[in-house]
Amino acid sequence: MMRPQVRPWRGVAEGAGFFFMHRSSHDYHYLTQRWRALARGAGLRLVLIATVDGFPVYCLKSPALGHGGGLYLSAGIHGDESASTEGLLAWAQRSQAQLRHLPVLVFPCLNPWGLVMNRRSDAGGNDVNRLFHSDQHPTVAAVRETAGPHTFDSAMLLHEDYDAQGVYLYELSKRASVGESILSAAGAVLPKDPRPRVDGRRARDGILRPRLSLSRFAEIGHPEALWLHLRGCARSITFETPSEASLEKRVEAHAVAVARMVELLPWSVS
Repeated sequence: MMRPQVRPWRGVAEGAGFFFMHRSSHDYHYLTQRWRALARGAGLRLVLIATVDGFPVYCLKSPALGHGGGLYLSAGIHGDESASTEGLLAWAQRSQAQLRHLPVLVFPCLNPWGLVMNRRSDAGGNDVNRLFHSDQHPTVAAVRETAGPHTFDSAMLLHEDYDAQGVYLYELSKRASVGESILSAAGAVLPKDPRPRVDGRRARDGILRPRLSLSRFAEIGHPEALWLHLRGCARSITFETPSEASLEKRVEAHAVAVARMVELLPWSVS
């Protein structure tokens, strides 16, 4: 297997521990080992949903997840965004005692090949996050089938942006906004992105609330967030950290953002 092709970065911490962390964040076997240990500790099971590009793809489903309401979490759909997978794991490790009682469906890494190779795409050069309009891609088909019996009140999709100047998020919401609260929490770790426009869209204090144009997405394909929104998810958050920042801080920002999302949901955890 090829070694990860790690891209240069700036402004990161130094020391052997950090460099091990950076390399290990692209070690999918190590990632799944830690998720298995966490699942055993929580009395849950890491479930194989597909094998894609030679790698197993897993989910973690709490028994509290029913057919009405719940939280959908995913990371690693772009393999060169490793703080997303590490951050989701960090949140889950801190929440291990509560995981059985949270109505949550977790996809720890949706593009293992990309994670190992430090590539945005899968082995076929596909951006998996543009293929949720159909079941043609095996990962997307498996995710859609796994999520199919459930409805979700909220979703959080973890990403990174090489051009970002701080944390920011996209929010598709049919209810009161939670974006400000999530960015406020993550902003204690990394600054909010100050740009007035991101990817050609208007941003305000790190939040983008794009108007949906299905004709535009018909040309480029449906991302995971749009698929969730169209199937009735009341709030869909795509959270982004700046790839140029320290890996430790990016991981922490993701973990804190997910924790705040959970805090904002109307669930009682016994």
